[in-house]
Amino acid sequence: MNRIFKRILALATAAFTAAGAAALPSFAADGEKPAEAAFMAAVYYDAEGRLTGVRRINGALTEGELDTLVDLYASDGAARAKVFAWTAELEPVGGEAKTYALGDGDGRSVVILHTNDMHGSLVGSGSVIGSDRVAALKGLEDAILADGGDAVQGVALASQSKGEDVIKIMNAAGYDVMALGNHEFDYGTERLKALIDMAEFPMLSANTYLDGGLICGEDGDNVIIEKNGVKVGFFALTTAGTLTSTKPENLVGVTFGDEVETAKAQVAELESKGADVTVALTHMGVLEEEGSYTSEALAKEMKGTGLDAIIDGHSHTVVNEAVEGITIAQTGTGGANVGRMEITVADDGSVSIDETMLSRAFFENVAPDPAVAAVIDGVNGELEETLKQPIGTNAATLWGGTLNGIPVARAGETNLGDLICDAMIAEAEDILPKDKRGLPIVAIENGGGFRTSVPNGEMTVGSFINCLPYANAVMTKEITPAALYTGLESFVSSIVKQTAETGFLEPKNANYSGSFPQLGGMSLTFDPNAETGSKVSAVYLEGSDKPLGRDDAETKLVLVSNDYVMGSDGMFKDCPDIAEGGGLTEAVLAYVNELTENGAKPLDIPISEGRIKTAAHDPERTYSAHISVTGENLPASLTAIVDGSEKVVGSVTDGVLELELPDGPHAVKLYENQREVYVNNYSGNGLINEYMGFALGWPELAYGENSAE
Repeated sequence: MNRIFKRILALATAAFTAAGAAALPSFAADGEKPAEAAFMAAVYYDAEGRLTGVRRINGALTEGELDTLVDLYASDGAARAKVFAWTAELEPVGGEAKTYALGDGDGRSVVILHTNDMHGSLVGSGSVIGSDRVAALKGLEDAILADGGDAVQGVALASQSKGEDVIKIMNAAGYDVMALGNHEFDYGTERLKALIDMAEFPMLSANTYLDGGLICGEDGDNVIIEKNGVKVGFFALTTAGTLTSTKPENLVGVTFGDEVETAKAQVAELESKGADVTVALTHMGVLEEEGSYTSEALAKEMKGTGLDAIIDGHSHTVVNEAVEGITIAQTGTGGANVGRMEITVADDGSVSIDETMLSRAFFENVAPDPAVAAVIDGVNGELEETLKQPIGTNAATLWGGTLNGIPVARAGETNLGDLICDAMIAEAEDILPKDKRGLPIVAIENGGGFRTSVPNGEMTVGSFINCLPYANAVMTKEITPAALYTGLESFVSSIVKQTAETGFLEPKNANYSGSFPQLGGMSLTFDPNAETGSKVSAVYLEGSDKPLGRDDAETKLVLVSNDYVMGSDGMFKDCPDIAEGGGLTEAVLAYVNELTENGAKPLDIPISEGRIKTAAHDPERTYSAHISVTGENLPASLTAIVDGSEKVVGSVTDGVLELELPDGPHAVKLYENQREVYVNNYSGNGLINEYMGFALGWPELAYGENSAE
């Protein structure tokens, strides 16, 4: 290796590290990570082979992302580039370097960066790219920035301002055009029209009408944006399935035109206006909905019409394919990816399209735009104040997340799981079409879907935002008892053994699965010791003592859950969709307000309602629950308050309080106003102090002066 070259590379690497780069990352070619690689470097040369620059590349990139970066950051005068994988000692890793020929191709090119189904996820994190980095890339490429809809509903940033903060950030980021998604209607049509007015970019939908006129206004069907001499014509389509995926009261006066006929008319109009390229922003998705086209079906119908590309949304899927010569792209959901569509118009007018899906790792190489970051900081500051707003008091802790190293909602029923399921049932009752009302409604929430507890004491808006961090929507499907049994079998399969003496549930591979179900409108009994596929003993509808038939494929039920459980890879993917509601967090907050009469009375949810029972459940069984007690001059015994009211006396030995408690979960405290702790022989909280060689620790309470706070 040339010593001078190696020295240049070392200096470049040092410069990047000094500038605050993260620890040396590895990379992936075609999704694989060479085990020895510590980082990558792109080395640029001029036409005579002289070195013109070196750029360090962060993140585990795919081939397409790598190609994009090398071209994007080509140094002035660079004619070619080589990409090397390096160890931390600056030794090359395996094989030949990848070589690139740089320079302009034939024709005119334009780049469209696109997002969809962000659901308010515009703030960067370990999983979200962040609009400040997207804006920076837009500036570097002089790109068009487009969105496929469902931006203004989801996480707290969206819901607490009813979409206004989302529009503020999108304005700052320089969005050029956006399609209406079904969730843009979640705050009603008046609020939607206000958001359209706030946006400094056109929000489009060519097939959506309010009281007979285009909902986005006279010019709300299409727009032509010119970049680099290329005129790109955009029009947008919103799924007609919005009529069954949004609350009916939010759609009064709203109608939808036929997607295909609208698309054909839009392409013809844009071409007549001089568009070189036509792109449909469609919020339609790739999953079939009654009364609506998928983007793939649209592409088949649009063959030969002049439509060049479809930038899609709605189904939360990652799509990069061509159907009948029309490129279809969708980035998934939640700001996890950004699409980069490079369109080249040759001298003869022919169009070629190269679509690359850019991940969070790609954007490690893009410094955030400071102006957009400042807007995000301002919005977040205001949001923090909103999240602090009290909404009432909680008489009993709502349990979720990980307690003493054990994810409790993945090992059995919790009262927070019960509350979430009941809230989803209340939402379903609001959104079901008339022909489905009266059917029994059952609810499932995956135990991994809520991540923290809501302690006893004052509740705030943030209490529930924090425990429900995902931008989930409420969805309903038509289901049969047979399909329900099949799904529940899968969900409880992670529990492989129950110890008869204590009731402790042992998980598969020592890992409790996030798919373990929380239930509403029904109860189940299962046998952890049975073979996989035969664990569920019986499922009962609420109020019934007769189990549903395991093989009953005729009886109709309504299942309500979150869109993650109902998604394209989910157990219930083949069950017919009925209706989609609003955000899960919003549904839970509304339900809490209803139960507390808007904070006038405390929320008091029992720690367990017996919705999930094991075959070895024994109401006569007791177990010794252990709680660490801190403080000075500990007495030999203490009286604990169990489940909010019952007084139980236990002995104290070496700082550990031991209580004899009935089978199942319990909340324990020493003083009325003290934060409760959780014990449960099924999950092992307070029962086991070590598991699989890991020290778990006992739940801990403070004893003595000021311990009641």
